[in-house]
Amino acid sequence: MSATTSYQVPPAGSRYEGVWIIAVTLLVAGVLALYVSQRGQTDAVEEIFDWQVSAFATLTGADQAIYNSLYTVKDEIPYIYDDINAYNGPDEKFRWPSLEDFQDFLLPPFFKDTSWEQNGSLQWTLYEPLPEGEMQGSTMYLGTDGQLSGQGSFLLVIGHVHAGFTNTNAIVIWWNEEKHVEMPESGFRDGLILRGWREVVPYSGEQEVNRIFGE
Repeated sequence: MSATTSYQVPPAGSRYEGVWIIAVTLLVAGVLALYVSQRGQTDAVEEIFDWQVSAFATLTGADQAIYNSLYTVKDEIPYIYDDINAYNGPDEKFRWPSLEDFQDFLLPPFFKDTSWEQNGSLQWTLYEPLPEGEMQGSTMYLGTDGQLSGQGSFLLVIGHVHAGFTNTNAIVIWWNEEKHVEMPESGFRDGLILRGWREVVPYSGEQEVNRIFGE
């Protein structure tokens, strides 16, 4: 009985197959890199009006830290409002959280802790310019008289409107370059602008990345 001999026949052109795969891969990578370099980056400029300031480009140091805290907690305040008024009796007036309430809730930048001291110890005041029984208007929290050099003042304006069974809260953060300012009479935009207040425009995601990691 004769032994059986087997042979492995390589496919035609096998010596070039690996080279072609590498070449195609490099070509695709080069095209993608070129596309990203040309299209992937945008130089869009954030539109800032004269009555606005950029939280990224304008605010620095303690003012930037205070703004970040306000921006973080501003949407929590309406929930605190609901919580403290949940069990009001029929003759009790609804009210917005006081500065004492914020101490109980440990809410920065109002809460007087080490961070509050490091950021200038702003003195906060609540103003509710609403007639008895009225539930629409502007509630304002003023932070002023900071202890740091060059520090400005902040105003958190909560405008609330009730329509039927729904209510809407428009919350805006304002900044004034003056260290000491008086509480405005109303939260209307034009009046605030005339008194030196400027609305703070928050970071975009791209700006925040650039701020942390650099351009």
